[in-house]
Amino acid sequence: MIKKLSLFALLVVGLFTIAACNNDDVILVDETYDYYITGQFADWGNAFANEDYKMEAIALNDERISSIKDDLDGAELLYVIEATFSAEDAGWTVSYTIDGVEIEVTGNQTVKFARIEMIDGEAIPTWWAPSPESGEINNLTPDTLYIPNYVDPDGDDFVDGLGSWNDNPIMLDAGTYTMVFAYIDGVRWLGAIEVTE
Repeated sequence: MIKKLSLFALLVVGLFTIAACNNDDVILVDETYDYYITGQFADWGNAFANEDYKMEAIALNDERISSIKDDLDGAELLYVIEATFSAEDAGWTVSYTIDGVEIEVTGNQTVKFARIEMIDGEAIPTWWAPSPESGEINNLTPDTLYIPNYVDPDGDDFVDGLGSWNDNPIMLDAGTYTMVFAYIDGVRWLGAIEVTE
């Protein structure tokens, strides 16, 4: 009898393990909206008419996000896209004070993303992110990406140099990155994983 119970217990544990592994295979897609990356490199609002900037829904077992997979536990939505950010002069710059050091980059290193609804065949943003409408966007990869403070620029908690809720995130270095958008427990996240040969 004890052997039968032990065997049953092992089978139950095995089934739960298989189910947990299978969850990593599920494509974490939003059935209502699409997500597009944009920035100076994508000509901002014009990106939404170009599917080259449409992010791809993926599963947790996707190799492209393996380096940050542990940070994505519980993700309900998960999207990626590869994007290249140039260090060439854009004719304008962005600067933030990061850990007490002023960092200035070309506008070509700015990035945002948007939630898109298709209306009569046209891609319409329901919000850009970060913005007051999107809610706060948290940073999955602070070593490669800076996301400004999510504060009202006219509010008491605004700190000069840290940015505000409508300002553009920046890539700290030019290069090619796998950009990652995740929605986890009611919180939106953005990350940038450097693509290496």
